[in-house]
Amino acid sequence: MTISRAASYFISTPIYYVNSKPHIGHLYSSLLADTIARWQRIKHPSISKLIFSTGTDEHGLKIERAATDAHLTPLEFCNQVSETFRKMFDQFSIEYSNYIRTTDEKHCQAVRHVWQELSKQNLIYKGSYEGWYSVQDECFVSEDEIIKDQSGQTRIKETNRPVEWTEEKNYMFKLNQFHERIEQWIKDQKPLYPTKYNKLALRQLSELTKQGDISISRESKRLSWGIKVPNDSSQIVYVWIDALINYLTVAGYPDHTIHWPPNCQIIGKEILRFHAIYWPALLMGLDLELPRQIVVHGHWLKDDKKMSKSVGNVIDPCDLLMKLQCDGVRYCLLREDVLSQDANFNEYKMKKYLNAELANTLGNLLNRVTSSAINSECIYPSRPSHPLSSSATELLDQCINLPLRVTTAYDLYEFYHGIIAIMDVLRACNAYVQHEQPWLLAKSTIENDRQRLQILIYLTLECLRICGILLQPIVPSISKQLLDALGIDQNKRTLHDCTVQIEHKAKHLNFMKNERISLYQRLPIVENERDE
Repeated sequence: MTISRAASYFISTPIYYVNSKPHIGHLYSSLLADTIARWQRIKHPSISKLIFSTGTDEHGLKIERAATDAHLTPLEFCNQVSETFRKMFDQFSIEYSNYIRTTDEKHCQAVRHVWQELSKQNLIYKGSYEGWYSVQDECFVSEDEIIKDQSGQTRIKETNRPVEWTEEKNYMFKLNQFHERIEQWIKDQKPLYPTKYNKLALRQLSELTKQGDISISRESKRLSWGIKVPNDSSQIVYVWIDALINYLTVAGYPDHTIHWPPNCQIIGKEILRFHAIYWPALLMGLDLELPRQIVVHGHWLKDDKKMSKSVGNVIDPCDLLMKLQCDGVRYCLLREDVLSQDANFNEYKMKKYLNAELANTLGNLLNRVTSSAINSECIYPSRPSHPLSSSATELLDQCINLPLRVTTAYDLYEFYHGIIAIMDVLRACNAYVQHEQPWLLAKSTIENDRQRLQILIYLTLECLRICGILLQPIVPSISKQLLDALGIDQNKRTLHDCTVQIEHKAKHLNFMKNERISLYQRLPIVENERDE
């Protein structure tokens, strides 16, 4: 059974390995998925079912060792760390619909079923495997990916993580059987975005073909923490195969996979091989549709330097929350990241974004138009029928064109371009207000001046309303405060509503006359800091 794509939308993040607490990379993957999911709701309010899955990957040698070091059982350790991820998601308004853990029995059943189905297709066989194995990455690496350091320790070139030579008998998956089909899928569908990752995936596929089939189990005498291979308790299912199947578990596999395939899967570039090659091969083996799109993001740097625990420059999301608040962090990360390259976190720059854009450009504009000096009755007037000045006409045109600019950016997951477009219009609106000098118009007794003031209030509030709707995926709390203040109905906050309204009945704004609550005061204002 399948449901039409118009009726449902399925987006996923990777499930996060629980060997340590969450970091900014985990937060960004989840934030990106959450922003896309929110945008889909705004763009397609008719979607009846939106699945947003995330969760934790809890099996493997690394978890087993980390639990031992913490003097806990593996499950106790996983319970503790998984809860820190849930807490982070809640703190940053990540509105997932499904939270999956690979220790869930439902997932374990799905993994066993996948194994049995692949076995029936004669895609799994027992053999011997040897190679360089990274405990931290839970995977084998090729000779081309390793180097020896000055002490003689063999390490991965890119990450500098140690590897150890491993020889064992385990189960193999006939990956090479799917080489041509995966290659054709990537070339024809170009499922990876940004598009440069399609070429990289093809290179990785070519390298894997030279290595032959892949190992998909580990000997239980070396690794006990995991899902046992059906009918062979001497082997444990390889953690990466286990982890990839989580997407099927979320969709209800094997009982009723009714929301398949995923519309969009978010991953970091370091796990491209698993999602662009292993994952489609498994799905092909199960005769299931492949994901529509896989969105890949880069790493986060700190002040243009790679983050490292040893260097001490790893960013803790909890620290960010204390400094910038939830919407402030969301805004800064989405404002700074360009998917096609690594992103850089600079705290001084982030604070400037918040002060200059959210606080001054957005917050100050609302303050101006609702101030008693300009809008003494705090009303949202009906649309004026008077002719518009050239500056008002120019602002109106920008408001009319803004939804298309933002839609183009958001649909390409270029949220920073959408944010820039919104801020351009808000700055233009501030300039229009400054040019019209409403504080003088409000004092005038000339009818033409009173009409100009009414036009200014109307256009400014319309600009704020449209921008507030379009900012909902980025800063949901601030957008809600803004739209609530403007008295916009909950069912009038979709992309369809982002047109300049022809008919607007005059209404009072949701501001208290004697004790106005300014959006500006609610923003994550930070003190200006001198750039040392």
